[in-house]
Amino acid sequence: MPKISRNKLEKSVYDEIVNRLMATFAMVTTSREITELFDGLFTKTERLMFAKRLAIAVLLERGYSYGAISKKLKVSSVTIGFIRNGMLKENVLYEKLIQELVLRLNL
Repeated sequence: MPKISRNKLEKSVYDEIVNRLMATFAMVTTSREITELFDGLFTKTERLMFAKRLAIAVLLERGYSYGAISKKLKVSSVTIGFIRNGMLKENVLYEKLIQELVLRLNL
């Protein structure tokens, strides 16, 4: 897992950065641009973290138990619970992504 600095950003700075990041994601239109953005923003470890979180969602959707997911992906039950809570928030795009992965991934 990536290490997080204990030194926090001011809320206004944090909000502006997150807003700019979301605006940039909204402007990205090609696969190449997405790849370049991800490569510039995220380390290999951070990309692995994203992949594991999505794999957790797929396994939860397929009915795997927390124990089976933890053993298969080497993640904690707290992480699994975090992903489960995210799945329960009725986020249409997140649900669509998970369903697409359920159909395509061989986990």
